[in-house]
Amino acid sequence: MSEIKDILAIMRDFAPEDRTEPDFEDNAGLLIGSEKGGAQKVLVCLDCTENVVKEAARKGAGLIISHHPVIFRAVKRVTDEDPTGRVILAAARNGISVYSAHTNLDFCDGGLNDFCAELMGLKNIRPLKTESGVKIGRAGEREKIKLSAFAKELSAKFDDCYVRVVGDDADIETVAVVNGGGGDISLTELARRSGADCYVTADVPHHVMLYARACGFPLVIMQHYTMERIYIKKLVGILAAEAEKRGLRVSFEAAESENCPISGRTYD
Repeated sequence: MSEIKDILAIMRDFAPEDRTEPDFEDNAGLLIGSEKGGAQKVLVCLDCTENVVKEAARKGAGLIISHHPVIFRAVKRVTDEDPTGRVILAAARNGISVYSAHTNLDFCDGGLNDFCAELMGLKNIRPLKTESGVKIGRAGEREKIKLSAFAKELSAKFDDCYVRVVGDDADIETVAVVNGGGGDISLTELARRSGADCYVTADVPHHVMLYARACGFPLVIMQHYTMERIYIKKLVGILAAEAEKRGLRVSFEAAESENCPISGRTYD
């Protein structure tokens, strides 16, 4: 068993808590529980849901590391009538600490942005911009491919059957990417001005789609869950390797109880 504070030191070295997106009110760090005490198992997940807490308790995990913050906005009360309250109460009852690394994990070296770019087959990977030491987004080159074929390729690589395309079937060589919720107008415009042939992200509102189409800038829109969940096993490997280097007696495991909130059902 290892000290929780020593396990969290690995995360803090890899994705420092003060390196979150500058224009975004993030909530990275230890959000439930204590760094005191030990853990012999850590459950790693995208979203710390009630099911994930139950899984952690069942498997004897004393620590959960999630990507999305379990507490994001101000919580005025903690009750079992509120979904967030139920997660907090369940973790507390079972003595489980919960740590979240959000945009700091997106943009750090070897984080989600880099992993997505590599999985897309990009080379010469670089940040879209660097602000306050934070490397926001990524861009890179790949072998020339049609937009439709590129979207189909990403659908297979990310196991995402709901990939959508905005724009004509142009040739794609330079790609910009921000994993997860990168669909706001400022990031889309940043990607466009970078000289990329298309922008890959998730959570794109209708008005941004209209804007991109009017600008003649192709988008490949993926699901937030599929674009980020795929990284969890990679993170497990990173944490396990570093823990072994530091001589920590702890195991890491990807949560099995979380799934995409979209049902996958289609309607005629």
